[in-house]
Amino acid sequence: MRRVRGELGLAQDQVIVIGDGANDLAMMAEAGVSIAFRAKPVVLQQATYGFLHVGLDGLLNLFL
Repeated sequence: MRRVRGELGLAQDQVIVIGDGANDLAMMAEAGVSIAFRAKPVVLQQATYGFLHVGLDGLLNLFL
């Protein structure tokens, strides 16, 4: 994720990621905002926000 961010010229606070499993934790650590989408508890603990009962459209409500 850090490499991709660098290639795109993005700062950490310009990146939003969504993940659900432990394999996503490294990616989530590189983002300014991380969303745990119907995720395992370990992911929920480390995410900025957790979506358990809404769809991905819930992301819009965070930024409106």
